[in-house]
Parts: sequence; C-alpha cells; structure tokens
Amino acid sequence: MNIDLQPLATLPGVRQAAITDDSGRLLDCAGDAEPPTAAILVLAHATLSAASELGRRSGSGDCLEVVQQHDGGVIYLLGLPQRRVLLVRCQNSDVIAAIRAASRRLAQSITTRVRPVASPLPDISSALHAEPAW
Repeated sequence: MNIDLQPLATLPGVRQAAITDDSGRLLDCAGDAEPPTAAILVLAHATLSAASELGRRSGSGDCLEVVQQHDGGVIYLLGLPQRRVLLVRCQNSDVIAAIRAASRRLAQSITTRVRPVASPLPDISSALHAEPAW
C-alpha cells in the first residue's frame, strides 16, 4: 500500500497510526506501539459505522470522525475513501488539530482506481424466454 503514515506517527504525542479496511484487516501501521489486533480494528470500524448510523438517523449525516477520550489516552478515528478507517492512538487531545491536518493530506492521497469493464450486450430474445430462477 502506498500510504505513508510516518507524518502522523511522528507527531508529538502520537503513539500509533493504523489503517484498516472494512473487513478489519490491517493495511498499514506506524508508531512505537504494537500493531492493533484484529479485534481492535473491527471495533474501530464498527464504532465509526455506528456513529454514522446515529448521525443519519438524527438527520446529521454520516460521521466524519470520532474522538474518544479514555483514562489512558485518546483514540481518533477517521473515515477514509474506499471504506477504510484511520485509527490514531495518542497521549492526549492536544494533538488532535495536528492529526486532522495530517489526516486531510492522507485522505487526499488515497484514490479509487477502478478499471472500466465492458459489460456484455444483453441478448433480449434470451432474456424474454428465460425461465425464472425460482
């Protein structure tokens, strides 16, 4: 993967930055801490998804980011293109503004590359005489 997490991981107060896909697979990780477990990655994605659902149901729209303050530090979650989630673990909330700025640059570097695929031309006569699948 061509995503450089070092600018995020080297911010003062940041312990770790990681990117996961929607299946909970670790795509990239940088920082001093041990890589997050699959359970943590799945929970991060589920947390952002639940926050998005809350926003949609309340009329506020999709959730863009989640900042969680815990006894042992702060967790920052950001939805990225291609259904990916950025997970940043930091010591306190003082670094959140710098994380947001670095995350914007990171999100811009992720592009969706979809190769166009030619769809087959439909055969109308076969479609009219096809039997239902049930």
